[in-house]
Amino acid sequence: MSPIHGDAATGTHDSYDGVHGDDSYLASDGHEEVDDNNDNDSPEDSGRDANEFKVDDNEAMIGHGEFFDADGDGIFSPIDTFRGFRALGYSLVISLFSTMVICTMSYSSLPAGHWLPDPFFRIYVDGLHKAKHGSDSGSFKRDGRFDEKRFDKFWSSHTDAPHEEITPVQLYHAVAERRLAYDFYGMFAAIFEWFATWLLFGYPSFRFNSKLVLDEIIGLFGTNGKAGTKADDVTKDAKEWVIDTLKAACSGGNVKKEDVVGLYDGTIFYTVMDRQADAGNEWAKAWRRKHERAHANKKLKTTVS
Repeated sequence: MSPIHGDAATGTHDSYDGVHGDDSYLASDGHEEVDDNNDNDSPEDSGRDANEFKVDDNEAMIGHGEFFDADGDGIFSPIDTFRGFRALGYSLVISLFSTMVICTMSYSSLPAGHWLPDPFFRIYVDGLHKAKHGSDSGSFKRDGRFDEKRFDKFWSSHTDAPHEEITPVQLYHAVAERRLAYDFYGMFAAIFEWFATWLLFGYPSFRFNSKLVLDEIIGLFGTNGKAGTKADDVTKDAKEWVIDTLKAACSGGNVKKEDVVGLYDGTIFYTVMDRQADAGNEWAKAWRRKHERAHANKKLKTTVS
């Protein structure tokens, strides 16, 4: 069974009116040298006044979490997480597993002053930045702000020019090279997040040529008990033969940079949900209606006040 239902979630992501913010949090210049030690730039450093800084500093990660908070109350429960994943087209198994993984972030997201864990494993959107883990791409600062310079540095160092997309092999190396010593949870979380990202954006275009692999195996072992013509070559370097064969058999599966950026701030979730809903995904239709009701109620309250 395919882990993703419906069409590939690729292409330009459109905005979902009123649900998420704009792109004002993005840095205007992504080519300057990145200071990895500066996690808390002051308002003066960012070129914004103090009031603007307080409003926008956590917008990207909040936008990421707001998709799962369809009723707009600032909290999403495990069932909300499950419904959100189903609305994106993930299979039942992947959605259940993802829900269990994301539940582990509940305690970190608790508001200040709360020491006891939430018995319902709910996640507070405003505190989502406190669930940041190690061994990640470094694109989010500790306060939850998206750092375009850091992301560009991460992306360009693991992709080929013109750096518009990342291949499955490059993604594997990118995740492996970000591992930190004894950071078992961070490594697991990074693998889970990037695998889920690849399933959403890379898997639909991935192709595996099983016939080519079969031909290579026949060439290795031969038929009727006779050794194949490639047996001597393989015994010299079996590992290299396996890698070369798999590379030749695999095609597609690349993930676009714009899709990853849209995932970080949550904007592309709504595009994927709309596509799933239009394709007949009932989970997506229900989740979209819930978002629309919450948005309508928010506008009504704003008008009344």
